[in-house]
Amino acid sequence: MLYEASLNGNVESLNELLQQDRLTLARVSLTCFNETPLHIAAMQGHVEFAKALLSHKPDLVTELDSHGRSPLHLASANGYIEIVKLLLAADTCACTIRDEDGRTPLHLAAMKGRVEIVTELAHARQEVTRFMLDRGETVLHLCVVYNRLEALKVLVGMGTMADCVNVKDDAGNTILHIATMLKQVETVKHLLRTTIVKVNELNGNSITALDIIQYMPRDLKAVEICELLVKAGGVMDKTIPASRTTTATTTTEQCLAVLVTQPSSVTTEAPISAQPPQQILDSRLKHLRAQDHQLNRKYESLMVVATLIAAMAFQAGLSPPGGLWQEDKVDPVTQEVHEAGKSILADRWPVLYKWFCVSNTVSFIASLSIIFLLVSGLPTKKRVVLWILTTAMWVTITSTTLAYVYSVEVISPMDKSMITVLVSSVYTWMGVIGIVLLGHTYRFVIWIIRMVRKRRNKTQDQDQDQDQV
Repeated sequence: MLYEASLNGNVESLNELLQQDRLTLARVSLTCFNETPLHIAAMQGHVEFAKALLSHKPDLVTELDSHGRSPLHLASANGYIEIVKLLLAADTCACTIRDEDGRTPLHLAAMKGRVEIVTELAHARQEVTRFMLDRGETVLHLCVVYNRLEALKVLVGMGTMADCVNVKDDAGNTILHIATMLKQVETVKHLLRTTIVKVNELNGNSITALDIIQYMPRDLKAVEICELLVKAGGVMDKTIPASRTTTATTTTEQCLAVLVTQPSSVTTEAPISAQPPQQILDSRLKHLRAQDHQLNRKYESLMVVATLIAAMAFQAGLSPPGGLWQEDKVDPVTQEVHEAGKSILADRWPVLYKWFCVSNTVSFIASLSIIFLLVSGLPTKKRVVLWILTTAMWVTITSTTLAYVYSVEVISPMDKSMITVLVSSVYTWMGVIGIVLLGHTYRFVIWIIRMVRKRRNKTQDQDQDQDQV
């Protein structure tokens, strides 16, 4: 009955229950419910009911639900300003309570963009504005990640938060780094115009905000942000003295933290209202890990296939089609001497045996080359190595196919029409494989041309800069 009254915000029912049993509210902590009546009132926005509860049991303000949240957490997240003021008047210490994720009511209010509530909470206990989350994010980081510009303006405008604009999270990113990577033009404008943000601050990967936007996909937002940073004195990391840089190990997580080392993974921008930016970053990290896992599985499969083909080629070389002579024998017609252990195919069809040996040997050597490249520790993610592996596998498959054709032609009692059909089918299939290889080769050549042009343009730019100096 008490919780039903809480859901409806019925103060009269609450008073009746308390008249019947004055210990009703005291027994709340003994129930199996996850929330107290004050939690429910805070979620529903029942101001009068919350007043009645606090008048009888003020310590409900600091009671926690099953997720470690106080009633102030719920009221702040839902935007009920009157209940927030009521709870703060009862006990301002509720501002400092963290839930199971380490978030205070101020963090939740900032994430939801509750500007009035952010103002109330920040003024109630100013030290809570400096509380950090597990990854080192401040409340300003949350405002930028969830694109809450108005809440950011309120917090930055407070005198106690002026120096927090340059605080870094565990990845070394300031709020300017994050606003840049999320292409929040208005946020970048506000930070550069009204704060003392350090434009050339380095993050965990020793790069600046200008570096981030230079590697992002080019669009109107990227161009505008780039112009804003340059006008504010932004430079790229190569022009910063070495004494200011720090050594950082490049990992998939760090690359994702700046979204610059994998520009191809950023193709579209999801609306902020549809998915929080932090979830976007986490999804990109998950995508990169999945790509790494898939690539590793491909290399493992390639190793198995190459090993199997090498074993097949080795066995075919020792036991060629048609078998071996089992004993020394002299042909009564041609008087040719056949030595034991020699290939019968070599004596009967020497030209065909020659082409079989060539195809089988090429297949064997190509498969061994693939195995060597995979176990040699070369950077297999490089385009050059990938192209070499693709070419080697094409040579291996083609040579194995030719060896198969020559073997079938020897051991199968087929007429010329059947042999023609077999050979035509195999060569057609090899042509399709060749087209695929040409496609990969074309892309590889285009990539080389782009790299050469890029280096040439870079050299010309450096020469021009030197001439200007």
